Amino acid sequence: MARTILEPLQCCPLDAPSDEIKRILNDRGFDVAGVQAVENGPVVGFIERESLQGGSIREHTRPMSAEHLISDATPLGDLLTVLRTKERVFVLVGSEVKGIVTRADLNKPPVRVYLFGLVSFLEMHLRFWVRTSYGEDSWKEKLKKARLKAANKLQTMRRARNEEITLLDCLQFCDKRDLLLARTDLRAKLGLGSKKQAESLLKKAENLRDLLAHSQQDLVQGASWQALIELIERIEALVHRSDDAVEQEAKSVRKSVDALWVAG
Repeated sequence: MARTILEPLQCCPLDAPSDEIKRILNDRGFDVAGVQAVENGPVVGFIERESLQGGSIREHTRPMSAEHLISDATPLGDLLTVLRTKERVFVLVGSEVKGIVTRADLNKPPVRVYLFGLVSFLEMHLRFWVRTSYGEDSWKEKLKKARLKAANKLQTMRRARNEEITLLDCLQFCDKRDLLLARTDLRAKLGLGSKKQAESLLKKAENLRDLLAHSQQDLVQGASWQALIELIERIEALVHRSDDAVEQEAKSVRKSVDALWVAG
């Protein structure tokens, strides 16, 4: 939740000189600060460092409305959606504004764990569709020889460590991606659009997983936070669609089994 990545909101007095507060914010690397009418009192608004041009803080204070606020219990997935269009939000802890979350906070470990789990969940879904859509391991015929050889090598290594593992479990993300892309029916079932569109989404998901796995300091890597958050939303939507399709698949199997019992 938002409380796992928020930073305490630094505040300044309502009647403090803005030039002095701007100097302090510059020294500390802060872009914004909360404003308090009395010391340790409730936050009555906020100021942005770049707008401070003489006078007192009172003259530059902006009110906090609902659009600026989230609860500290806001799920990370919902927080990402909010930050797609906002650079920062203030956080309510109980009934008082106590924290702030910026896009830079999305690089913190709790968000990374959330995103890695999301992409891993997507990979589990890819494995399910490969297993259920290719009968009798017919997927082997679709893989390039080098990729199949790599999977066999990994299986041999892991079995040498007394791990019981199927060859399918030894496929990499890119292998499962390519096997799914080869099936027009799967792309349609999962709402992935054209092969080109599906390939673009799944390659970006794989790149995100690699960034997370290698602990890159900045998840954006030359792109933009808006683009990254949009990608995350698309991955979440794909997982939800796949969940629904898996449920429909299970219902279909149950109906077939019930029909056999009735016929018997």
